[in-house]
Amino acid sequence: MKQKKLFTLTALSMTVSLVGNAFAEQQAYQGTVGRTLAESKEWWPEPVKAPAGSPNVVWILLDDVGFGATSTFGGEINTPTLDQLAKNGLRYTNFHTTAISAPTRSALLTGRNSGTVHVSGFSHTVLSAGFPGWDGRVPSKDGTVAEVLRDNGYNTFAVGKYGVTPDEDATDAGPFNLWPTGKGFDHFFGFLGSQTDQYKPDLVEDQVHVKPDGRHLSEQITDKAISYMLTRV
Repeated sequence: MKQKKLFTLTALSMTVSLVGNAFAEQQAYQGTVGRTLAESKEWWPEPVKAPAGSPNVVWILLDDVGFGATSTFGGEINTPTLDQLAKNGLRYTNFHTTAISAPTRSALLTGRNSGTVHVSGFSHTVLSAGFPGWDGRVPSKDGTVAEVLRDNGYNTFAVGKYGVTPDEDATDAGPFNLWPTGKGFDHFFGFLGSQTDQYKPDLVEDQVHVKPDGRHLSEQITDKAISYMLTRV
């Protein structure tokens, strides 16, 4: 069975996932260009693949949860599944979170202070501001973890809440550079805003709004996440 590489990020019910097989960066041409076709040898660059044995990665971020609330971090709320994931993975214990979700998410995605990637507040038009660090638009120069992993042999996908796409860009006409698919994720299923109706969500798949199926949003994104994973095994 082909080794898969999987990366996941969850916010509220958000999951972001990655599995291996990205295209290579420009490689030096290794064919031969002769005077005639017979004297020439065609060549195509090899796709970048993650090294053998590269791990599956599940990355989880929850909105509005106190640091010490869950049993995973010593709290009183019993979370056995999270406990097991943490036991076999990494826990971030020195990460700066903010009082609202978008800055925390932008910092986690880019590895930078939220203000330096322009998300000191929300990315929504009415809650952003025309001042340095406040316009809500993550610059393209500040690459995301999805872009880094994709360029190193991972396929990427996200499900759930995204929250760092400006409202004025969140239509089917785009532009899409600040959508998840413009920030390194091959696929996305969820909502672009900071909140949505859990039974009638403002639902997006890849780069188009789609009609929800009437079930609770958590069930829909869970099934989509599982289907992404299974098709990449």
